[in-house]
Amino acid sequence: MVIKCFQCGNPTVKKFVVTENWWGDTFTLVENVPAWVCENCGEQYFDAEVVKELDKMKEKPPRAKRVMQVPVYVYGQPA
Repeated sequence: MVIKCFQCGNPTVKKFVVTENWWGDTFTLVENVPAWVCENCGEQYFDAEVVKELDKMKEKPPRAKRVMQVPVYVYGQPA
C-alpha cells in the first residue's frame, strides 16, 4: 500500500521511526514505531493500530528501556 503525502503529494514509504511525545509533564521518546514517511518532505503518518498502541502506552507507560537527559534552551537568549 502506498500512501501519498498530504503535505506535498509525494509517495510515502514504510519505516520505523522515533516518536516524540509529551505524556503529561513528561517528555518521552518511543523507538521502533512503524510509520509511513514521505520520501520528499519527511512528514510521518501512522496506522490506526499504531496510534491505539501509543495511546495505551501513554495511559500505562511500560518500564523505560533507558533514561536520558535533554538540554533545554530558550530561543533568542544568549547562552
